[in-house]
Amino acid sequence: MLRHLSVRNFAIIENIDVSFEEGMNVLTGETGAGKSLLIDAIGLLLGDRADKSAVRSGEKHAEVSGVFHPLNDAIKAELESLDIPHPDDELLIKRRISAKSGNLIKVNDETVPLQTLKRITPYLADIHTQHDTKRLINPDMYLRLLDTYDATIGDYKGEYREALAVYNEALKNYESLKRAREETLEKMDLYRFQAEEIDSHQLEEGEEDTIEARLKTLKNFDEIFQSVKEAHRLLDETGALENTFEASRTLEGLEDYDSEFSSLKERLESAYHELDDIRGVLFDRLNSLDFDPDELERLETRRYTLDTLKRKYHRSIDEIIAYNAEIKNRLEDMDDYDEKLEAAKSRAQEAFEALLEKAEALSSARRKTARSIEETLKAELADLELREASFEIVFDARPPEDFTDTEAFSEDGIDRVDFHLSTNKGEDMKPLRQVASGGELSRIMLALKALLVRQESLNLMIFDEIDSGVSGYVAGQVAKKMASIGRGMQVLAITHLPQVAARASTHYRIRKESDSERTKAHVDALDHENRVRELAEMISSEEITSSALESAEELLK
Repeated sequence: MLRHLSVRNFAIIENIDVSFEEGMNVLTGETGAGKSLLIDAIGLLLGDRADKSAVRSGEKHAEVSGVFHPLNDAIKAELESLDIPHPDDELLIKRRISAKSGNLIKVNDETVPLQTLKRITPYLADIHTQHDTKRLINPDMYLRLLDTYDATIGDYKGEYREALAVYNEALKNYESLKRAREETLEKMDLYRFQAEEIDSHQLEEGEEDTIEARLKTLKNFDEIFQSVKEAHRLLDETGALENTFEASRTLEGLEDYDSEFSSLKERLESAYHELDDIRGVLFDRLNSLDFDPDELERLETRRYTLDTLKRKYHRSIDEIIAYNAEIKNRLEDMDDYDEKLEAAKSRAQEAFEALLEKAEALSSARRKTARSIEETLKAELADLELREASFEIVFDARPPEDFTDTEAFSEDGIDRVDFHLSTNKGEDMKPLRQVASGGELSRIMLALKALLVRQESLNLMIFDEIDSGVSGYVAGQVAKKMASIGRGMQVLAITHLPQVAARASTHYRIRKESDSERTKAHVDALDHENRVRELAEMISSEEITSSALESAEELLK
C-alpha cells in the first residue's frame, strides 16, 4: 500500500508530505484545491507520462516520490526479475520532471526507464478517474474489463496470439506467391519477347571491350602499318642485329682479362636474341595487318546495336545477359507456380484452422467468465440500489468468411462484446451507452471494480470521484461498497459526498491558500472535531449550521 507521498513544485503544490493509512482514506476539499493533482502525482509514480507543463512556474523541476509497503508476491517477483532489490519489503519510487529536459525515474535508488516502471506498477495499484467512468459507455474497453477479471484468459490469449503470428506469416507467404504469379502472368508476353530479342543478338560478356579494341586498330590502320613497317626495316635492313651479334663476338676472349667483359658479352648476346625475336614479331604483325572496310562497318553497326540495347533496357550488356537468364527462369518457373501456390495455400489453410480453434477456445473461456460476471455483478448492483437491474454481456463474434478473411481476427481474438443493461423490471435490455444515466454508470463501474479487486493482486485502489451523480440513500450504499473494498486493501478516494467521506477510516482535507504572489495547496489529516466540521460544510454547502454538525456527528457513528 502507499505509505507516504511527497510532492514538490507540482502545479499549485509547492511542498506536500502526506502519510496514508490502511483501509479507506478519503480526500475532500473545494473544487480546484488540488485533490486531483495528488492523484495525478500518484499516477506519475505508476507510470503515467510526464508533462513538463506540470512543473510549478519559476521552478526547474518537479519531484514526486512514494513509499509502498508491504509488497505482494507478484511485485516482488517482478522486482527480482529486474534485479531491483526490495529490502524491508519496501518500494520507493521517485520521479523528477524537468521544466526543460532530462526527466529521471528511480526505483529503490536504481535509475530505470519508463517502460521498466510500467512493468512494475500494474501490481501496485489501480487508479479510477472520472474519465474511466465515461469510458464505460465505450465498447472498445469491454474486452479488457472481461479479460482482467479472469487471469486464465491470459493463457488462452497468449496461445491465440502465437497462432495468429503463424497464420499471418503463412498468409503473407501465400499472398506474396499469388501476386508474383499474377505479375508473371501479366508479363509473360513481354518476357517472351525480351528473351527472344536478347537471344537474337547473341550477346557475350566482355564483347564491348573486344569491339572497342578492334575498332581502335582499324581506325588507326595507316599509322599502325607504317610504324610497324619502319620498325621492322630498322631492325632488318640497317644491320642493327648483325652489328649487335658482331659486337658480342669481338668481346670473346676478353673475359680472361676482366670478368666484366664476360657479362657485357652475355648481355649483347641476349640483346641480339631479343631484337631478333622482336623483328620476327614485327614481321608477323606486318603480314597480318589487313584493313577490311566491311569489318569496320560491321563492328560499328554492332556497337550501335549494343548501345541501343543498353538504352532500351537501362542496363549494361553484362546486366542484360543476367536479366535474360532471370526472365528465362521466371518463364520456366511458371510451370511450378501452381504447385508452389497450392502448397502455400494449404499451409495458410492449416494455420487458419489452428488459429480459429484457438480463437474459439478464447471465446469460450470469455463466455464462461461473462456468465460468472453477470451473476456476481447482479448482487453487487443490488448492494448499490440497482436491485431490479439486469446486466448481460452480449457477444457478437463474426465468423471469418474464408482463410483470407483477416479482418475477422484482431490481436484480442474474434470477439466483439457489448454491455447491455435494464435498470427496471420489464424493460428491454439495451446497450449500456443508451440507457445508463451518470449515476448508474458510476455505480456499475464501482460494482465492476469491486469484482476486479477480488481477482487482482493489488494493494491499493484509487477512486477519483467514482461516486459522482449519486446522492441520498444511494450515496450511502456507494459508501458502504467502497468501505467494503477498503477492508481488503488500501483505498484512496476523492469525494464530494459526506456519506462517502464519513465511511473512511482516515480523512484528509486539501485546501489552497493564496497570497499576493502565489497559490499553494496543503493537505491536513483531520482529527474527529475537524472532520465533523468538514462533513458539516459538505452537508450545508454554505454556512455551517448546528443541524449540519449534528448530521455530521450522526454520519460518523
